[in-house]
Amino acid sequence: MADTDRGAAGDASPPRAEVDESLVSRRALRDLAVVLALPAMWVDLEPDDIAAGLLDALFGMFRLSSGYVRFGDPAGGPSLEHWRPGGPGVPPELEMALAATPTREQGTVTTVVAPSTSSERARVTCISPAFPGEDGMVIIASAEPDFPTEFELHLLRAIAGQATISIHAARRLSVERAARATAEAALQRANVFLARIAEDLAAPLALLEKRAAQAHDLSAERLRPNATSHQGSDTAAGPTGPDLAGDNGQALAPSARLTRRETEVLGLLAQGLSNKEIAAVLWLSDRTIERHITGLYRKIGVERRTEATAFALRYGLIDANTPEG
Repeated sequence: MADTDRGAAGDASPPRAEVDESLVSRRALRDLAVVLALPAMWVDLEPDDIAAGLLDALFGMFRLSSGYVRFGDPAGGPSLEHWRPGGPGVPPELEMALAATPTREQGTVTTVVAPSTSSERARVTCISPAFPGEDGMVIIASAEPDFPTEFELHLLRAIAGQATISIHAARRLSVERAARATAEAALQRANVFLARIAEDLAAPLALLEKRAAQAHDLSAERLRPNATSHQGSDTAAGPTGPDLAGDNGQALAPSARLTRRETEVLGLLAQGLSNKEIAAVLWLSDRTIERHITGLYRKIGVERRTEATAFALRYGLIDANTPEG
């Protein structure tokens, strides 16, 4: 009895069933790790590459004789199709499955197929991943009599679902990249257009700056003698502005008393500036300039710009030799 016990204790070899179970467990963990790693492997890939990668993963994890994947294009473009083994058409054992594709409500369907071109029977499994907006189908065939096991079915559903989600995300990113490229092209065209406008406005803006400088110098020059002649006088110009003196030194009639702003407008008008240009120089609106012109016309008794220009020359508001630009 003692010898029998020692023999049992010294035998360290595990039973055959335990060895097989351990191997299956390690293989299952390996397959789960592959499933979890697939989304990271498919990042930044095109949809067609992901469909081809799905078929590679299926053949790497299962003992398959043939396989087929197809994903329709929601935008109406051609479907993504791949099959193995390669050839001009889908493998014969999968043709019958293609003719009877299961609906999403049916889930996964497994049938036994005996192709006319072969004496071997194959177990064919079809699955349509349920994902909104995506029309996918996966068909795989194996000669294994117990294919697919319950665990293999779980893996198959997980891999097909991962591929469907990755293809959907890749399509969305492709649309966003195309929209971004279109927006960037439109922005570039707008920038070119604005640059041309700025270039076209450079000369008019330079002219306005020149006219503004001339108007400032003119106003300073014309107002300086008036201020000197009225120093210490109790009759200095009030809110209505200075009197305009004629060539003989006599003041104009009270009706011809112009405000300082009207004097500036008259001086710029006499230099040939348009109403818009005068408004730009004085930082006033076009309507305000029109009111000033109407008022000074009435005060000096003229009706047109030429008469106002002559008035300005006569009373020294502008030098006849002053250039107009």
